[in-house]
Order: sequence, then C-alpha cells, then structure tokens
Amino acid sequence: MKRIILSLVTMLTICVTVQAQRLVSVKNYGANWQRNMITLKNKPNGTIYRLREEKQNEYLPRGEEAKDLQQFISERIDIGWLALYRRSAGDQNYKFIVKIYDKDEKPLYTIDLGQVSGNDYCEVQDVRWDNDTHNLLFNMACPSYSSQINGKGSKLHCYNPERREMVWSTDWLTSNDIFILDSKFVFCSYGFTSEKKFLFMLDKYTGKVYSKLPFTYAIQYLELQTEQNGREYLYATDYNDHLYKFYVEGAKTVAETGKVFTVVYAVSDDNYLNVRSEPSMKGKVLTKLWMQDHGLGRGILIEKGKQWSKVSVDGIVGWVYTKYLGQMTWMLGSGPKIIANKAAVIYCEDNYEGALKPFYTVPKGTIIADTFFEHSFNGVEYYELRTGHDYLFVKKTDVIVK
Repeated sequence: MKRIILSLVTMLTICVTVQAQRLVSVKNYGANWQRNMITLKNKPNGTIYRLREEKQNEYLPRGEEAKDLQQFISERIDIGWLALYRRSAGDQNYKFIVKIYDKDEKPLYTIDLGQVSGNDYCEVQDVRWDNDTHNLLFNMACPSYSSQINGKGSKLHCYNPERREMVWSTDWLTSNDIFILDSKFVFCSYGFTSEKKFLFMLDKYTGKVYSKLPFTYAIQYLELQTEQNGREYLYATDYNDHLYKFYVEGAKTVAETGKVFTVVYAVSDDNYLNVRSEPSMKGKVLTKLWMQDHGLGRGILIEKGKQWSKVSVDGIVGWVYTKYLGQMTWMLGSGPKIIANKAAVIYCEDNYEGALKPFYTVPKGTIIADTFFEHSFNGVEYYELRTGHDYLFVKKTDVIVK
C-alpha cells in the first residue's frame, strides 16, 4: 500500500511539473495598444519581413563558402559573432551559410544549413545562437503554401557546430517567421494565410512541445519581458497587428529580493508626466518626466503601482501616473545576469564631452541586465547595455555575472 501511495505521489508530481510549464493567456489587447509596449528589438527591420535582418558588422571575413552571398544577419554573441549569408531573397535556388566567429573575428565554424538539415527546398526565416548551450537554432520554413511540398516544411532545428550534430528537430509546420528563446524555452509559431496557425512553447534542450495555442492570424513578432514582479511574459503580434500577452509559467523568475534596473519615460499625449510629491493629483509638482530620448528612458523606476508609480528623475523622487508610464529593462531571460555586488553606478554617454557620465546608482543586489556586451573605455572595462541610439555602461568591478 505504501508503495502504491508513493507511486501515486510521483505521478501527481510529474503531472504538476508538466502542467507548470506552459503559456498562460493574460490579455488580448486587440489593435488597441501603445507602440512603446514592445521594442521590436528582436526584428529590427520591422515586422512585415519574414527574414529577420540585422547587420552589426558587415566586415567579417566571409571565406569561399559565403563569398558570393548576401549578408542578412551579423550580430554579437557570447563567444564573438554570428553571421548569416544567403543568395538574394528573390533567388529560388536557396543557399544559407552561417559562420561563427571568435571575438577577434576569426572564423570558428561554417555551417551549411541546407546540408545539415537535409532540406534545400525551404528558406531560413530566422536563426539564433543559444549562449547557454552553444547550439545554433534555425528554421527551414515553407516559402509558400505547405500543401505544395506535402506539408514537409517549417521545422525548427537545433544544431551543435562543435560536435557537428543535430541535437533535435521539431515536427513539420512548427516554425516559420520569427522565433526567440530564453533560459529554458523556445517560442515559435507557424501560420500562412488560410492554413492553421499556432503559437508554440518548446523545451530548449529537447524540442518537446509544452504549449500549442491556436491563432486566427499568423504571428509576425515575439518579445519576452521580465516585469517588476520578477515574472516573464511573452508578447506576440499577429498579421493584423493585434497584440497578445502571455505569462510564461515555468520560466526562471527574478528573486523577489532582487530589484530590476528599469528606466522609465512618459508616453502621454503631451510627452511628459508631472512628478508629484505624493500619489495624488493634489501632490505638489516637483519636476517632469519627459518622453524617450533616442530610446533611452529619462528616469528610474523605484516602485510600480496600479495607479501611481514611484520614480527618480535627475535625483528627485516622486510619483507619476502609471497609465502614461513607459518602461524598459535589459532582461530577455536569455543568459547570465549582471548583478550589482555593491552600490553600482550606471553610466551613460556624454556625446558633447566624448566621455561617460553617471546616470544612476543602483543598490547592491540589483539585477541590471542579462543582455549585454563587453566594452573598454579609456582603459576601464565595462559591460554595455544598448538601446536605440543610446548606451548605458556599468564597470565590471562593480558587478558579478552569474
């Protein structure tokens, strides 16, 4: 009897574990949402193009394999650079080459995506490097209706270039257009005009499907955000520009004791918010919180409330109306976190002086980012947080990465 009870407890534990990893619908905003609610950082050239295009370094050595191909993506990764080369978008003879470079821009791996996937009739529409596993993820997507290729398209593949082996691949019709990943999951979708459309949440390490949600219109953009409660949320926009919000149940959450470094800005019609001495319209106006400036928020979020939020603007602490408050973090859930090991100064660029100047000081234990680059300035080593045309920096000696 005892053994039976233990078996039942084990089965229940497994069921709870499975159920606890899924996408939970929070809100369907429809077409009524503010543009600042998402950043489009996962698809910098906009949402209407299927293939993500971002060129951060067009001078990487191509080698013979990519000599006559166009570069569509070149971006920083933890070990150096990733670049995707292909024939022109109008060419029906597909060729997709990914090259991985070290930090000195020396080639480490060259991967022919058609060759390793055994697919030369579909097109790559997104490719991502996983900093945690050093695997390369890419989709081989249907260029048109899946019926034209008997439904054999739009797989998502996970490939390890060092071992030269495919780690896992999904079923057909799982991923076209954009996909993204965090520390545990991959988020992708499939959809094309009159065909069935779904949003998926997969296990990053095995490709196992945790959630498969039906949609009326195809998904064209995905973005993860970690909010002040430490929880991770997925935002999705569809072809009709409707916005959906999901809670990622089972994702690693930020410890409640750890504050997240968040910048804020006004999104009201008059481009500023009054910062008041108390959370009330009767409070004295202390200063103003202005709109975003080239992507950089002008204030710091101290405490977010349902109606009023506490902020710091140029050293002045007060309250602003939450409804018109925009916010931005550098949290994607995709890698190790920068955490202040003491009171750490966040610096911003002074374009007039050609130097860095203090922007804000965060207390010990603050989680600053999990998306960052290494940067050296006047002989001092920093971690760099990039947003829009502006940059923020924190000294390596002031933080730990874990």
